[in-house]
Amino acid sequence: MNQAGWACGPCAATMFLLAHQTMQHPALLIVLLGLAGCAHSGERLDRVAITETAKADPWEGTNRKIFKLTDKIDRAVLSPITDGYRFAVPEAARNGIRNAYDNLQEPTNLANAVAQGKIKSAFRALDRILINGILGLGVSDHATAMGLTEQPHDFGQTLAVWNVPSGPFVMLPFLGPSTVRDGVGFFVDFALDPVDYGKNRVLSTEERFIQLGVRVLDLRAGLKDQGEQLLQGSADPYATVRSAWLQLRRYQIFDGNLPPEPDEDDLLYPEPLSSAAPAEGPATPAAPEPGLQLAPKTAETEAEVPQP
Repeated sequence: MNQAGWACGPCAATMFLLAHQTMQHPALLIVLLGLAGCAHSGERLDRVAITETAKADPWEGTNRKIFKLTDKIDRAVLSPITDGYRFAVPEAARNGIRNAYDNLQEPTNLANAVAQGKIKSAFRALDRILINGILGLGVSDHATAMGLTEQPHDFGQTLAVWNVPSGPFVMLPFLGPSTVRDGVGFFVDFALDPVDYGKNRVLSTEERFIQLGVRVLDLRAGLKDQGEQLLQGSADPYATVRSAWLQLRRYQIFDGNLPPEPDEDDLLYPEPLSSAAPAEGPATPAAPEPGLQLAPKTAETEAEVPQP
């Protein structure tokens, strides 16, 4: 717990500074609410969430080179340091550090939820800020224990809700897989993170660099527990990472509520169109009604017809 408190002891103070700044700038909330009017869901969102361009990966050659370079640096530098971090820091302290960074992410979740018109999610983020900031002192996750799990929202997802297509798949150096839209969203979240305004008042420059370094180690340690298992035994690690990330990103954009996939039978055996216009041609005589028999024309019947 001491390590967690040292890594992000001022989390609670940062959250309350953020709330104070938000009250002083209500125009920001008004702008976000106005932009939320652009939000939509359903079929239109599915068309832009992960486009066919992203699946085709037109920049695959460059992406593979970046992936290979990043993997070499990770194995040579970051992975050994992460192993030392996991060995030196107890699991309970690592969990506290992870909770602290998750709590600091809630203001970004709040702002993006409002921008997407998801008011319930916005109140969820606000509840988590208050509960974890007061009861958990910024390093514990009491909100999850109370049934208020985190609902992540980022600016890349916000752009998707605003009908911005994903664009091509891209492998960002040292940051991992993304798309053009989500890469822009990441840097917007990073540059406009409201927590930074609080951290700049609480932490010195050296402490902010230490905090960033601990954050990188925390993220890499999480991949040790989850991500590396995905690549074990993979014949093509790049293709595996790309496919898994695209599926995960689509799941995140829909908040886990994916639209139903079309039935396989409907794709193989589509129903014929019932409103097709008949082909033009000579009209065929109508069939006689049942029970009526037409007598054959004979000489006697012709004689019965009066001649003019």
